Amino acid sequence: MTHPYFMDFNSKDSWMYATEFIRPNGDKGEEQRTLNLPEGPDRLFYITDSVMYPPSADSTAADLHCHEHYVGWEVFFVDEGNMDLFVNGMKVFVEEGSVLHLQPYEAHAMRFYSPVKYRLFAHGLTINPYTAVIPTLFARDPNFREDPEYPAIARRGGSDTGAYGREAPVWEEVPVEKCSTVRHISRPMATFELEGVTAKMISARWENGGVCEMWAYEMEKGFVAKTRKFSTLPQLYYVTAGQVKFTVFDEEFMAKPGCVVKVPKLANCTIEALSDAVVYDTGGLPRMQAYMLDRASILKYDPERAKDPATFDELREKFGIQLQIG
Repeated sequence: MTHPYFMDFNSKDSWMYATEFIRPNGDKGEEQRTLNLPEGPDRLFYITDSVMYPPSADSTAADLHCHEHYVGWEVFFVDEGNMDLFVNGMKVFVEEGSVLHLQPYEAHAMRFYSPVKYRLFAHGLTINPYTAVIPTLFARDPNFREDPEYPAIARRGGSDTGAYGREAPVWEEVPVEKCSTVRHISRPMATFELEGVTAKMISARWENGGVCEMWAYEMEKGFVAKTRKFSTLPQLYYVTAGQVKFTVFDEEFMAKPGCVVKVPKLANCTIEALSDAVVYDTGGLPRMQAYMLDRASILKYDPERAKDPATFDELREKFGIQLQIG
């Protein structure tokens, strides 16, 4: 079972449970592990880890399983492998290191050219209401899915998956830079240079139903950031490069690429880059964009006010910024 604060995509100890998805032709399509179930009214912090497998050589466009979600936002880190993404009438080639930001009603399908590690951070998705008890069922009876009564129960409990099936896509092939669904740290929506860290906005609040935003922090070795004494918002961080030490309450975690740190409300947290590192704020609850823009405005138009440390303390308080940066 996963640790309440520390999860590693590469460790079975972090998996709540695992499952497989088989294509209609019998080929294995996906191995999926669930690390954290949705939390709160916005179903935040839903985390799964998948290995997506290439289709058979004789597969056609009809096998692409094109669909759209009418609820929920999906954010996939393509951490290993490459693929074609078909989305909104476009086809783009997606390489390792990309981030897919899929919004409701974006019809999409994928074709994988190699096994792809596909890390999902989502919110608002509809999931089977029986999902929370599945880890207990696995522990008591690992073969429970073979029970002939289970499929009917699963359909009754979770038949509304929040998705519509779509026809096989017709597309125009375009450069990946022209597809807003595909994000990359080298193409941020905004960049802010701070002491010891560069903050890059990957997705905006208005693209997530006003609930959250996503930032990537490129940290220099030796950079240290602390949260408030009592964090007012939960936080979720994903390390994709380097080595980072997190301290949550009195527990220390050495995070490497593939590790997730979840900081609960009221917890103090320290982040220390032991090497140059990249850490994504995948929870994105603080209004970081508003803080960064207002901070830049004060620095430009009111430099005397900017000299008072209380100015930016108050600004962080206003926008719910948990990390004491900038």
